[in-house]
Amino acid sequence: MKRCVFLALLLSLPIPAFADRYIVVTRHPIPSAIRPLPNDDFWPGPRHRVRGFISINGFAADLDDTDLAVLKNSSDVEWIEPVLERHAFDLSPASNADTIKSGQQVIPYGISLVNAPQVWPVTQGRSLNGGATIHVAVIDTGTRYGESDLQRVYKGGHNFVNDTDDPLDDNGHGTHVAGIIAAADDNVGVVGVAPGVELYSLKVLDACGSGTTADIISAIDWIIQKKAQIGGNWIANLSLGAGSSSVAEQIAFQRGADAGILFVAASGNAYDAANPNPTVAYPAAYPTVMAVGAIDSTSTIADFSQRGPDLKVVAPGVDVLSTVVSAEVATDDGRQFGATLPVAETISGQNICLPVPTVSGMFVACGVGNVSDFPSSVNGKIALIERGGLDPTGTKLTFAAKAKNAKAAGAIGVVVYNNTVSGVTPDLGAISSPSAMPPFVFISAADGAALKTTPDVTLSMLYGYEGYELMSGTSMATPHAAAVAALAWSVAPDATATAVANAVINTAKDLGDPGVDNVYGHGLVNAFDAAKQLNPAAFGSGGTPPPQVPRPGRTPGRRGH
Repeated sequence: MKRCVFLALLLSLPIPAFADRYIVVTRHPIPSAIRPLPNDDFWPGPRHRVRGFISINGFAADLDDTDLAVLKNSSDVEWIEPVLERHAFDLSPASNADTIKSGQQVIPYGISLVNAPQVWPVTQGRSLNGGATIHVAVIDTGTRYGESDLQRVYKGGHNFVNDTDDPLDDNGHGTHVAGIIAAADDNVGVVGVAPGVELYSLKVLDACGSGTTADIISAIDWIIQKKAQIGGNWIANLSLGAGSSSVAEQIAFQRGADAGILFVAASGNAYDAANPNPTVAYPAAYPTVMAVGAIDSTSTIADFSQRGPDLKVVAPGVDVLSTVVSAEVATDDGRQFGATLPVAETISGQNICLPVPTVSGMFVACGVGNVSDFPSSVNGKIALIERGGLDPTGTKLTFAAKAKNAKAAGAIGVVVYNNTVSGVTPDLGAISSPSAMPPFVFISAADGAALKTTPDVTLSMLYGYEGYELMSGTSMATPHAAAVAALAWSVAPDATATAVANAVINTAKDLGDPGVDNVYGHGLVNAFDAAKQLNPAAFGSGGTPPPQVPRPGRTPGRRGH
């Protein structure tokens, strides 16, 4: 009866005119009608966008002040908390890695640093003797699962941002994280730490890399349900977070851990040396989550890596080479040029997400982008502009000025090409809205010169280009640790998630001050020692696997600079 009364209460709430999103925690399980259902997470329509949870008694909904007053007076409601934001923990990309050639596979430096090759003769996340396979769920911006390095390991997922079963990455962060974990060992591109795992993608972050605690709870629910459905050992990678904790989110992580899921999360990139009591971000700081900090190729802590008493381990997180999906400029004669998307912020100083460029048309060379450089023929076409130059007053022409001038001239898109070999991320500065700028991409000097020699081709500005990129952040360290746990677990499939986490933590290589500390935690994760602790017999009587000789086409230790 209580469930029926509570359901009636929800249905009777007025449609909110000005609402914020909240998590409502109830004293009893809510009616199954408002729990997530396959392909239909929202109930019963758009009124309050109610989404029920499984790992906690409660739901998320859009509520205004009147709704809150009604629910707070309900004896069925335990508490109500605002939905909090969570963000991807990466820094600006260091550079593209276009030096990877066809038929060549680069082994990023982090692979050797965590001793993964010592384990590969026995397991790559799936035991080579036909044993258990580890399932790794990447809770992030989604994954470009058609990427050649990822399509073999991808097994499915869900998009909690748009409520679909298609977690296609529209940011690139999740694809980079997924590649660190499981990029294929196939003599092409890069290889991940554990290329034998089964990979799942749960999209909780949007194209700007932002999401909510409500969607993270839903992702945990998804893993709990999937684990109950198909079984197996599950690891969840969360290269995301923020500075505020959520009681509801913490309970969901506890319930997930109770279900046997191993959670690994980034410590955060906002270390402040002036803070005498540094802390790691949430959800990494929750007791059921392994918090991971970032080190560089010399095993030195990254200056951005958050630290504190909740930090468990560290892993490679500076200039990490992995898979990405990005913008491209394609021509109708079959050429493709990798491109960089610009960054921008609102006039209030908040980061803003610019629309993905998806326009096609003939192009017109428009000099350096001064007003006088745009012929009338650019109207309805794409403007090709050189970086640099001065305006008539002698002031440096910014990317924003070039874009605004192009838009005023009627251009449907802007392609700016570099005037030097050094890389840069175009910054459009503060803009009023995403529509204030035309679709914009940035290409290399060589590609720009090549385009100028063929003025009669049609350009297509697209998003979906497969490539490789160096990125830094605790977001990059976290998948190293998650994949190390996967390697260790695959040789001891009967071990519990807690036992695997303890093995990874307790066998970490001590760095910094002797013993456990707030900077490095227990130290650098070590795949071989963790796996050997869980199952010494897997490595023979001597405890050491036979050496692995790289196959032709592999380039061990290369970092992709």
